[in-house]
Amino acid sequence: MGTSWRIVLGALSGVVAAVIWAVSLAIYQPYMQPDGFWTDPATGDQYPEIGSNNTYWPRDIRQLAILLAFVGVVLVCRANVRGILAAAVGTVVWIGVDLALDRFDVSGGTTAVQLAIGGAVGFVVIAIVARFVSTDEPGSEFTGHLLATVAAVCAATTVLITTPWEEPVTDAEQVQVENALSLLKVGLVLMFAAVALALLPLGRIVWMVPFAGVAALAAWPATATYGLPGMLGLLFLPAGAATAVAAARGVPPLRLLGVLVACALALIPVYVLLYIIGSAIGGAMTSLADNPPINSADTDLSLSFAALMLGLVFAVISHLLTRPAVEAAAPLAVAQPE
Repeated sequence: MGTSWRIVLGALSGVVAAVIWAVSLAIYQPYMQPDGFWTDPATGDQYPEIGSNNTYWPRDIRQLAILLAFVGVVLVCRANVRGILAAAVGTVVWIGVDLALDRFDVSGGTTAVQLAIGGAVGFVVIAIVARFVSTDEPGSEFTGHLLATVAAVCAATTVLITTPWEEPVTDAEQVQVENALSLLKVGLVLMFAAVALALLPLGRIVWMVPFAGVAALAAWPATATYGLPGMLGLLFLPAGAATAVAAARGVPPLRLLGVLVACALALIPVYVLLYIIGSAIGGAMTSLADNPPINSADTDLSLSFAALMLGLVFAVISHLLTRPAVEAAAPLAVAQPE
């Protein structure tokens, strides 16, 4: 029974991911993509329009949706290593298809529907292959912890996605886009959180709530303020999410506080590295999609890459700091016949 509801949740994750991916690609990417030329008032010369910070937020939403589909497949294949590898291959292919479609500038409501159907079909194919290659091999506790942490950090990262416009936004079209972005973010955050829970022993959920609350409280200063409050919010939003996952391992609260602080402190040097590498990857993807570049004063950071890498780093840190955990069967393991 436990395995069945996880498979259903994994399938739902794939469907939600396909819809969010399609809408972001066919509706909001064309709207946000710079087009045309601008005129220098001093010289009268014309230059191509270029992007700025957060111009390509639809790409981040799309690729986080693809990561949601990935962890959805993980649920279907019970976090088995061979199944995860199959899901990873499918994810890389999907990202390649995403960039190719972006390069061809696909757009329109009908196209979005077709892409959603195609994405859902692709998810089903990947899930079937992953399930097939993982037959009779249950996932480990560490694998579940690793992927649950990635899902939790992806949820936290999704909260940080914004448009490039200055607040308050008053233009009617831009307000509609802001509202749509909020809905897309809510969908991703809820599904990532649900998948993270499904990858963990649910009997210890009460220990997870306080640290999930830390992440939720940190979301406001991380997205709405600057200075020290904003910096602390950026530190404790992903750190709180990762610690909530670690709380499922059943260690004393003081050790969990140590995990929270360790993840927050580790984020500072890790962020510098991810910022450099992630910006290079973001710029490369913009080039591959044949989109206008970001101006030199801003950055083209790939938030999906940063979320994935940060989730893996936090998973290793939190797992090491919570040993030994309470012994429990792997949450996704298939029941063995007596």
